[in-house]
Amino acid sequence: LDEEDVDPMKIIEGSVGYDAEKPLSYYHCGPLPSDDNPTLTELVLLHGAKFTKENWKSSGILDMLCEINNEEDEGNLSISALDLPVSADGTDLGLAFDALTSEKILSGQPVTFVSPSASGKSIVSLGEMAAVSNNNGSGGKKITPLTRMVKAWIPVASGAVGGASVSTLKQYEFADIPILALYGDKDEMGKGVAQILVDSSGAKGVELEGRHAVYLDSPEEFVQEVMQYLDEEGL
Repeated sequence: LDEEDVDPMKIIEGSVGYDAEKPLSYYHCGPLPSDDNPTLTELVLLHGAKFTKENWKSSGILDMLCEINNEEDEGNLSISALDLPVSADGTDLGLAFDALTSEKILSGQPVTFVSPSASGKSIVSLGEMAAVSNNNGSGGKKITPLTRMVKAWIPVASGAVGGASVSTLKQYEFADIPILALYGDKDEMGKGVAQILVDSSGAKGVELEGRHAVYLDSPEEFVQEVMQYLDEEGL
């Protein structure tokens, strides 16, 4: 893709090879990364076990996020919705991240990840890797796969949090990674996950109206909360 030819309001579909050239399909809209745009905000959307990248499009969420780049709002938001399997761990996410960077869909700088439900496994895995690295080191903050890829984290009822150690959950705060934990008012598990992140990682917890996949039940409110958080955190 040529950055100059991309309409920031148009959703494009593409695919890259990662992990021995396994295909990773994606949707993208917004400006592509370039040296002339150092303030670009990059948002990466993963998906839950029963869903795919198509749900971000069919729900209208992808359109709403793309719309922020209109001339009136003058947004500078690059959005990528990935079909990364929910079985992916932190290593798999790193391979996907690097493949998308190689194709200039991502800049290679840390991005904000949205991880609904089971897709949170990959971000928790990065926390586990950071905990091992930091516990084995000589002190001080290190560059780990977590800090290399994650600027902020927006988990939506990501159940993997419930099985994570305290040491793992402390890694996000240790790395100054802000967390917005979203959950539905009808989802007790999601509420519990958010509370764990509030207590262990300094997250901001926000309840929306809906069930486990609350972003699909309240898409407009979801987009509003995400954009407000990006603004509050200067992301």
